[in-house]
Amino acid sequence: MVYSMSKKITFEEAFAQSTTEAIKILGDIVSKIVTDFLEAKYSISLNKTSNNPAALDEALEHAIDGGKIIIERKLINLLYEKLDLEPIHSINSNLSSFEKRINEVKNRYHEWVTIFSLE
Repeated sequence: MVYSMSKKITFEEAFAQSTTEAIKILGDIVSKIVTDFLEAKYSISLNKTSNNPAALDEALEHAIDGGKIIIERKLINLLYEKLDLEPIHSINSNLSSFEKRINEVKNRYHEWVTIFSLE
């Protein structure tokens, strides 16, 4: 895969966009439960959870319990796409915590940006 910095999107912007798109799967009522939970418990909006993916994971667990994996998988796939990174498909990807998987994407992105800026 050939990478380019033409999009110049930050990790935080890509995460916010991916989260907004992924959460649409839930519909308006359940999405509101997730956002209300985040605001009440953590005083953060849905789009500001890139630095606290565990809070988003907890909010999804609160709203939809085991179904959260569908939203989390969608969010991670969108994130890879928006950051123009090749997804890592691991046999145990569903066993890793959502927070760990988000941090892996974030680290790969920051490594890529660092390498690209050195060239």
